[in-house]
Amino acid sequence: MTEIQEGELWGRKAAERAAIGAKMSMPAWKTAIERTGITEGKRVLDLACGSGEFCAAATEAGARATGIDISTAMIALARQASTAEFHELPLGRLPWQDGTFDVVTAFNALFFAPDPDEAFAEAVRVSKDYVVVCEWHPEHASDLLVIGRAVRGPGGRKGATLPEPHEKLTIDIPQEHPDEATMLRSFLSVGSYQRIIESEGEEKVVEKIRAAVEPFRTPDGAYRFSNKYLMSIFRKNGQAASI
Repeated sequence: MTEIQEGELWGRKAAERAAIGAKMSMPAWKTAIERTGITEGKRVLDLACGSGEFCAAATEAGARATGIDISTAMIALARQASTAEFHELPLGRLPWQDGTFDVVTAFNALFFAPDPDEAFAEAVRVSKDYVVVCEWHPEHASDLLVIGRAVRGPGGRKGATLPEPHEKLTIDIPQEHPDEATMLRSFLSVGSYQRIIESEGEEKVVEKIRAAVEPFRTPDGAYRFSNKYLMSIFRKNGQAASI
């Protein structure tokens, strides 16, 4: 699947994704802002920014934030919700000079690139100091991945080969939905679920989701999912583990 096709899938339910699921990563965003010193006057670039919530948070912290995403619909939502700068661009070669940004971030982003290693190398090139890569934790189970494998089958994405970071952090990313309708809307807004709907139909996908999420349903009919990210923080100018 090309990056443009991937962007179209995520764009189909972009508004619902922004309303229900986009802020799930807020604990990771807050940690990145704190650990990299994103504050007044800093320049920040977010790769695969989606509907722009991290850029909005960085802007609120005083930064000059820029986001890129391949989804036309996501970029349109981002421009409505934030004063940050947004560009419809794929992951890969970036149109900025070396060291343009103080911090470059990639939250569950690099594996969307045709060449994840190139995408990381470009993040390093345009960064003046920090590069933050946040992905599903490889050593801790995340409920959303367990459900995804049950519904979609094993994932085939490959991330970038990363050097040893300056700092590694495990970030808890809980997600809760008050009822079945909200839970289903959240899952169905994800691009990879839209892809399987094309081949199996929405009704069958909904049946699979209902079966997979049953262990996570609470007595009051809500759904609670426990997830963990691994955040890797790289520094170009740090004392150790520089890139």
